[in-house]
Amino acid sequence: MLRRSCQRSGGALGPALLALAALALWGWPLGGFLGQALLPGLLRGGLHPSLAAFGQAWADGGAGALRNSWLISMLASLLALPLGAWLAWLRERSLLAWRGWIEAGVWLLLVLPGYFVASGWMLLAAPVGPLAHWPWLLARAQDLLGPPGIVISLAFKALPYTFLALQLSLRAMSAAPQEAARVLGLGRMHRLRLALQALLPALAAGFAAAFAESASDFAVAATLGAGSGTMMATYAIQQSVAAMPVNFPAAAAGSWMLLGLVAPALWLQAQARRRSVAARSVGSRHRPATPRALSPGQTLAHGCGAALLGLLALGVPLFSATSLALGGIGHGHSFTRAAAQVLPAFGYSLRMALLAASAATALAWPIARALAAGSRLGRFVDLGLTAAMALPGIVLAAAYVQMYNLSVTPWYGGSGLLAMAYVALALPAATRLLQGPVAQLHGSLGEAARVHGLSRLQALLRVEWPLLAPALGAAWLMAALHVAFELPASQLLYPAGHAPLAVALLNAASGFQLRLQARLQLLGIALLLGFAALARWTFARAARRLGAPR
Repeated sequence: MLRRSCQRSGGALGPALLALAALALWGWPLGGFLGQALLPGLLRGGLHPSLAAFGQAWADGGAGALRNSWLISMLASLLALPLGAWLAWLRERSLLAWRGWIEAGVWLLLVLPGYFVASGWMLLAAPVGPLAHWPWLLARAQDLLGPPGIVISLAFKALPYTFLALQLSLRAMSAAPQEAARVLGLGRMHRLRLALQALLPALAAGFAAAFAESASDFAVAATLGAGSGTMMATYAIQQSVAAMPVNFPAAAAGSWMLLGLVAPALWLQAQARRRSVAARSVGSRHRPATPRALSPGQTLAHGCGAALLGLLALGVPLFSATSLALGGIGHGHSFTRAAAQVLPAFGYSLRMALLAASAATALAWPIARALAAGSRLGRFVDLGLTAAMALPGIVLAAAYVQMYNLSVTPWYGGSGLLAMAYVALALPAATRLLQGPVAQLHGSLGEAARVHGLSRLQALLRVEWPLLAPALGAAWLMAALHVAFELPASQLLYPAGHAPLAVALLNAASGFQLRLQARLQLLGIALLLGFAALARWTFARAARRLGAPR
């Protein structure tokens, strides 16, 4: 009887701890912060509803910032969608010898921070940049520093989301409809229309993901947007929180308006997911389409297009930063000085990344198990994770600034609160990554472990852990890289005297220290890529020792 009671209490302890973590990470800060937009006196005991905060936020520049965010995000998504579809088609439906490099470039673009592309265009158009000896080229590059450059930067950053959405659909698309259309003698345009109809859910999902990512972006808004005077919604929220005196109700109203801007894209993505489930055609007789061999002329055209896209998305930022970093007199000494500045910021970011990634992975494991169980709790958790992934980082950071600066939770100004924000931002993606591998584990594994006398904890550590080691390592590394490059929470929550890497880069950009900015950027990316390579090697070696499947 006592053992059964202990088991029951232990089984209830896990959900209770997860609920407490969700309350601390999201519930308490977001509930109190966003509630003030409708109840301005909420934290002072006043429960009188008012919409005055929305009017003030709208009049103080919120209308223009929201309009800019909507228009720029729409243009960036419309640009990223055909580019992502084209690259996905080349990767999945062609026999090009170099098509594997397409996926490698897309993942590199996904891992690199948003301000990497944006700062690349800023450095290219700098008066002391690589175009300084060609005034007409420099003038054309400076024309891109405003809204055109913001659209291009956000489109490149959103391109991986459209590529991944279309890649999976193209890989699973059946060859039967196109073969039937050829047998019936239908023309090329009719066959293209059939293919687009089959890909419509993936196209809608890719567009929605690109729009939500662009509207929620803070890095490009804080670099190219702020530098060109183009106010966007995410930067307007940051300015409201950083202003003196702080008007939290107006900042909360601005956050609600930003969430309202992103909500239609999320609804479209959900509708596309339901339609894709209803239109599944993969079954026992499914036969994927055969990749095509392109003619020499088509191969050359596609190769030149892919090379140009790679040059603009990755080559220009690297070239601009490298040429500016190596320019000037005594660049060796300057690199030493830049390294002396970046190493403390990198060391602090690395420590925070290790801590936050470990905590996020430890929480993601039981959450993924709850999702795989398919229970009512799992469905509730799934809904909460979807909402957390859709939440712009700047909104969560602004909520932490206020709610953890109260007398009941006086945690603002310390590294612990910044680590909490990092965990809250990295946990949803880490859980999604672990959800598939955890769901693949058969329930008979646990039953066999208990038959052989293993406790539940021993079964987790000796059976489930080795099988999930590769997925856990990937989730940990993804969370660590996300934290190391994270900007909005770092900008609002970092302790005095301990600027993270992203904040050090932004301070150099805002202070127009262009050579220092380029050197910090190159050194920071090199250090983080080296850390990622070392972590992958360590995880692979540990997985081999545990006997995990490759």
